[in-house]
Amino acid sequence: MTSHIVQRVERPFSTSVVLPGSKSIALRHIVMATLANAPTRLRGVPRCDDVDTMLNAVGELGVEVLRDGKTALLTPPATPAAADAQLHLGMSGVSLRLLLAHAALRTSTTRFDGHQQLRQRPNADLLDALERLGCTVESTDGGFLPIAVAGPAGPAAETTLNASVSSQYFSALMLAAPALADGLTIRLQDQLASASYVGVTRAEMARRGIRVHTVDDATLHVPAGRYLGGGVDIEGDASAATYHAALATLHGGEVRLANLGVGTHQGEAAFLGLCETMGARVDRERDGTRIRGPQRLAPVNRVDMRDMPDAAPTLMALAPFLPQPTRIDGLASLRVKECDRLAAGTAELRKAGVAVTEYADAMMIEPTASVRPTAFETYEDHRMAMALSVLASKVGGCTILGADCVSKTYADYWNDFAGIYRAA
Repeated sequence: MTSHIVQRVERPFSTSVVLPGSKSIALRHIVMATLANAPTRLRGVPRCDDVDTMLNAVGELGVEVLRDGKTALLTPPATPAAADAQLHLGMSGVSLRLLLAHAALRTSTTRFDGHQQLRQRPNADLLDALERLGCTVESTDGGFLPIAVAGPAGPAAETTLNASVSSQYFSALMLAAPALADGLTIRLQDQLASASYVGVTRAEMARRGIRVHTVDDATLHVPAGRYLGGGVDIEGDASAATYHAALATLHGGEVRLANLGVGTHQGEAAFLGLCETMGARVDRERDGTRIRGPQRLAPVNRVDMRDMPDAAPTLMALAPFLPQPTRIDGLASLRVKECDRLAAGTAELRKAGVAVTEYADAMMIEPTASVRPTAFETYEDHRMAMALSVLASKVGGCTILGADCVSKTYADYWNDFAGIYRAA
């Protein structure tokens, strides 16, 4: 694991960034491509570990994958592969959940494993839903890897799901549902975590010809059908955008995000509204967004991040420099990410001299006149590394340990981050 030293940004900057394609959207379209009526050409595919992992996995399931830079051509098999499959999914939690549901469509057994970090992420509620559909499931310690799923799903046309831990369970079932003979009705048993991600799934399915129907506040119906093949453009990643927007806001700089426009359904795009609350000017265009930071930061006081959880570490990094205490609510799902981001964020801020109060699903961060240079741990978590780089850019002389973990979703991050120094 490599380290990255972050120096203080001394002057405002003006720069432009082409964001990596949205990892979340790309992974969803890869799964849809396996069930499409024709080959799918994805454009804007991000260069990151999670996408590489998913492409390798669907290749093991019989999909022909041709990758050329930011383009990938996926041709589904004429008939689903009948042989048992063994998939190793590294650290990619999204890939794991989406492919667990996909395994319900296969006539054989799919075995899943991954990095030790992925072995600590829960899946029990999704596995329960698959068993209610007639799948045979084996797992370790109630839903943790290694896992085996034997399909196909039976004639049941509906299932119930507890998605309070992760919305990925809901998205996984939605994406697999059109391949079931009668489609699928999904009834929620509890409050949905990170509902914005289900909105992304729904919008991207509609682009491929499958329209999900709302039955009531807790129930969706996905009709049977085939996803459309053809060309698909993947927009920029809104979670990645939060780091650049935060840097512009923090330093009174300017950044144009070239491939994230006003029409996005990504929940993390709401972080731009928080930047406006802090005093930034945000100009939203059809194909891009421009953020101009303020001369003086304004407080946000209290904010609920339930629908943009991946942006929460970015706000943690900004909060010590705001003029009033910041309470961040809606953080329960951070406990079960690549690391416990709530506990890890608290620990790293305290190391730098920031006063933090940690709650079960929230935190309070106090303004800090003198944040001290620190060697920050990243816990092998890409979002911790990128968020802490924002804080470090205000302090200077900080080291991001294990900095190469950003490759999970944003392999070019450190090069793009260096652009703010070149543009100052």
